[in-house]
Amino acid sequence: MKKYTKVVKRFLALATPAIATSILATLPSQAATIAYSESKFNINNFSSSPLDVRVLTDTFTNTISTGGQVTADANAEANFNIDANNSASNLSFSQAQGEGDGYTGSAESFAAIIGYDFIVDKEFSFDFSGLFNLKTSIDDASTERANARGEFLYELYDIDSGNLLDFFKISGNLSTVGNNDAFVFEPSSSITLDSNQTSIDKSFGGTQEYALTNFKGKYSRTFDKSTRLLLKEYKSNQVSVYTVPEPSTILGSLFSCAMFGAVSIRKRKRASSAALLLNKDLRSV
Repeated sequence: MKKYTKVVKRFLALATPAIATSILATLPSQAATIAYSESKFNINNFSSSPLDVRVLTDTFTNTISTGGQVTADANAEANFNIDANNSASNLSFSQAQGEGDGYTGSAESFAAIIGYDFIVDKEFSFDFSGLFNLKTSIDDASTERANARGEFLYELYDIDSGNLLDFFKISGNLSTVGNNDAFVFEPSSSITLDSNQTSIDKSFGGTQEYALTNFKGKYSRTFDKSTRLLLKEYKSNQVSVYTVPEPSTILGSLFSCAMFGAVSIRKRKRASSAALLLNKDLRSV
């Protein structure tokens, strides 16, 4: 028994400084992560009015903290006005931010506008403007992660045939850190962009990334017969931030588990021995 006691004492003498160093090294350094995803779209000056409209919005947020601080926000708005102005707009916004050590946060938002039965026999047109913005930022690439995704899609359909006539798509993804960064800006031929008021700027790699576009333009398409049109535009934005364990954290945890495990085993053995003695006493009564 003395032999095993010496071994345990020697282990504790070696492990205790390592555990103390590990604990000090893994105290929260107040590093911060930010993920941001936003999209807006405005339409005005419709050449004709829809017979019916619909708007949709939805948001979701989730946060979990085991020691750090984390917040998540989401907002979505949508409007379709059938009046003298004939306008429609929507926005979708998601943001998450964390600080310290031990957290995860996410946010999602969705907004859509739908116009049913635009009856046109010559030209269908409208003016539009919008923005699409993704940003991520971290301080420590070894322990922090930030992700931002977004998608904007405008589509125009021939209701009777079901054919997709035109579209405008913007999508992007930022993964900090990671190699999944992407950005797509794809308008169809019936969309004319104002070059003086349309810009694209992006930066991939490192601990701070972004993809940003502001755009303005006009949609126009001519028809040689009466046509019923369906217009739909939607956007979705998702973000997430979280921390991952450092190697020193894992090592310290293993040492701690070994110590606490040894202590708990000893306690269980003592408890079992006491129970055996109690049972023996009861049997002897």
